[in-house]
Amino acid sequence: MWVNKMNDIYDETFHTVIRSDGTKDIKARTLVKEHSLTVNINGSLKFSLICSDQLLKELVVGRLLTTGLINGLEDISEISFDDTNSNVNVHITGYPDGRLVKRDLEKVSKPDWSYEDIFCLAREFSEGMPVHSKTQGTHSCILSMKQEVLFKCEDIGRHNTVDKAVGYALMNSISLSECILYISGRVPVDMMEKVIYSRIPVIVSKAVPTIDSVRLAKEYGVTLIVKAYPDQIEVC
Repeated sequence: MWVNKMNDIYDETFHTVIRSDGTKDIKARTLVKEHSLTVNINGSLKFSLICSDQLLKELVVGRLLTTGLINGLEDISEISFDDTNSNVNVHITGYPDGRLVKRDLEKVSKPDWSYEDIFCLAREFSEGMPVHSKTQGTHSCILSMKQEVLFKCEDIGRHNTVDKAVGYALMNSISLSECILYISGRVPVDMMEKVIYSRIPVIVSKAVPTIDSVRLAKEYGVTLIVKAYPDQIEVC
């Protein structure tokens, strides 16, 4: 499923191209837009995000899960954006004293996947994403169950793409414990923590992990696959 409205994500500008031989010319460039979002939780400022102005509700819902502040969509009693989509108020139940506490990381369930599932997704990923094709300025991700693609998205931040995918899954009653997440960016520890909080058993990346994220994946039972291309993958 593809849900972005392209004209809200990028715009055109003009650059002067200067070459080493002294020649120059003007070229039109398509660049991504940045959007600033302030998130207030239970009446006080919690965090601010720089993101692409799409799928903002999915982004916020997903961020709450991937940072361990909620267990599921049922923990959110209210979520409302202002007219500019620059501020959002969220009320989370279960914190009577107003103090937000992250839940502990827990081991994920044993994944059900095959090498062909990953190669199939790598082929899908290699076809590219529309905004990145125009701008080369976004990260992207795919959420799937085995070889069935459930959701795709792009954002200027690689962490935001994961949050949007997770939020979409929560809002559409998709069991993340049965999903594979395929991302374009590196896999450091904070990305691995998002995956564990989301209960996703398999994360795949075109890029590389850190040694710390490899150790965390092993500790919590996450299958980590990196440098994933249509003809070759590396299983950590």
